[in-house]
Amino acid sequence: MRKAKTHEASASLAGYLFQCRFALLAGLQAIADRPQLEISIEKFDDVAFEEQGEPVQLVQTKHHLKRTGNLGDASVDLWKTLHIWTRLVAKDVAAPFRVQFVLLTTGSAPSGSAASLLRVRDRDEVEADRRLLRAAAQSTSQENAEAYAGYRALPEQQRLNLLKAIIILDGSPNIVDVHEAICRELRHAVSRGHVEHLVERLEGWWFGVVVNALAGVGRNAIRVLAIDNRIDELREEFRRSALPVDFSTKTPPPAVVAELDKRPFVRQLRRIELGPARVEYAIRDYYRASEQRSKWAREELLVDGKLERYERALIEAWEPRHAAMVDDLATSCGAKEKVKAGQMLFKWVETEASFPLRSVRDRFLTHGSYHILSNRYAVGWHPEFANGALADPDDSDNKS
Repeated sequence: MRKAKTHEASASLAGYLFQCRFALLAGLQAIADRPQLEISIEKFDDVAFEEQGEPVQLVQTKHHLKRTGNLGDASVDLWKTLHIWTRLVAKDVAAPFRVQFVLLTTGSAPSGSAASLLRVRDRDEVEADRRLLRAAAQSTSQENAEAYAGYRALPEQQRLNLLKAIIILDGSPNIVDVHEAICRELRHAVSRGHVEHLVERLEGWWFGVVVNALAGVGRNAIRVLAIDNRIDELREEFRRSALPVDFSTKTPPPAVVAELDKRPFVRQLRRIELGPARVEYAIRDYYRASEQRSKWAREELLVDGKLERYERALIEAWEPRHAAMVDDLATSCGAKEKVKAGQMLFKWVETEASFPLRSVRDRFLTHGSYHILSNRYAVGWHPEFANGALADPDDSDNKS
């Protein structure tokens, strides 16, 4: 039973993600011809296109993972959808003249079925109505009983008006195929090698917007032009001279903070007796910089030794400052003077050091990269920081 429930939950989640992903695809396709529209999810229907707050297209989505949905005349998918729409038409007889009703399904409509007669081409609403009435009269399905009754209760002309406004899109792409369709829509937005990365970021933004809309945090309808604007922003980030930034506001999870707290770069900070708040900021910047640099590396956005040259610039900016600090200390100075000198050197990193990497000037990158170098003892803050490396035999496992 538990396995069955898990499968149901997975199918339900996949269906919802499919619905959201399809909405994004539909929004992309609407940019050229219907930029004035807005998209809503779970407001008027699974997905709806609105104009001035009124729906102009309602979309029911039916997604199937491991079985092929069958849109036969007694199909549960078909009748659940019809039940929703017949109730709407019963209350608003003019709805079919203002709204297009779309049933999008990964399943298929058998040849000659009512659903097959409501596709874009070769339509026959009168025959479709006859077949639906016959199914409603002959089927013994208790699951569809209420839907059957609702459909039969509509006057003939209202049924035909509704059927004329319905479009069946069967055999539609599944959740994976929709992703590929989104990639095709955006194939000219960036270079070929970056399309997947662009789509990943666009979908991340989109799902966040959808969640806010559903939670009532943001607008409950999303402008089609907002998608276009976000694509423009992302396109700029993927220019040859630019780098997309994903981690500028990310906070490391507590488990990651606990693990990073044991790293050499933290020990270096504690050696100059830095306060806990500043150590916390350092851990945050280290996390952001290392995660961002790793993502750039995976996406092959840093090539031709650019990161190595960037680190070399950081080290060369640090070297004369550290050397000057050592020279300024008296040979007989005590531990407190050395700690104080180290604090002053680190304060330069915190408040003044700013080294852009291509287009990225975010402070976390400079500061976090210095901590990455400190983690390898390539730089340090205490006058005798290099001595710490000898005391850390396991540091080879912590290099980033």
